[in-house]
Amino acid sequence: MIELPKECYVNKFIPKKTFYEKVQISTKIKQEFTDKVDKIIWKYKISEDNLNIKKTETVEEIEIFQIYLRETYNCKNIIKVIQKNILYPILFEIISGENVCYSIEYGKDLWTSEWNDEILFQIQGINLKIVYENLVRKLIKKEERSISLEEEINKIKKINLLEKEISKLKSKIKKEKQFNRKVEYNEQLIELKHKLGEITSNE
Repeated sequence: MIELPKECYVNKFIPKKTFYEKVQISTKIKQEFTDKVDKIIWKYKISEDNLNIKKTETVEEIEIFQIYLRETYNCKNIIKVIQKNILYPILFEIISGENVCYSIEYGKDLWTSEWNDEILFQIQGINLKIVYENLVRKLIKKEERSISLEEEINKIKKINLLEKEISKLKSKIKKEKQFNRKVEYNEQLIELKHKLGEITSNE
């Protein structure tokens, strides 16, 4: 849920072709724009001018865009194309019928909430860089500030990678018929679970 003061309100319709005609994209992604996106709305602008929160060298403005979809699906390709066209960070509100999710890019990573995950975004921070980081923290549900956002994200990546490796290894164990190989895989599994436990126990 995103609610901002009227000073931030833009509510401007942006034609889809504005994005896919500016950059070279594949025919497949262009088809996504035309077939699956109903409309794109520039909903809000967060800036020093309208909220009196200081801009920084890295974050001069933050935009809030709404993407209305014709069907519920993962529209990460659409988001990446839009973000490539805009110099400022964008928090996306993705709407498909009664379903809503949120997405934001940080660094080279795109973070997206689950559909209908209730998130109340708040504009907090002494400058726009901190406001941006707080929006990211809210979306990834890591609002504890004992470590930096970069460290938090690296931690999430490590957890995700270990969970994938554990899942693959479990699948191998299930399919493996040789006893010795099963033992070997189980030893690797125990080690991976131990590493995962070390990371998650500090959360």
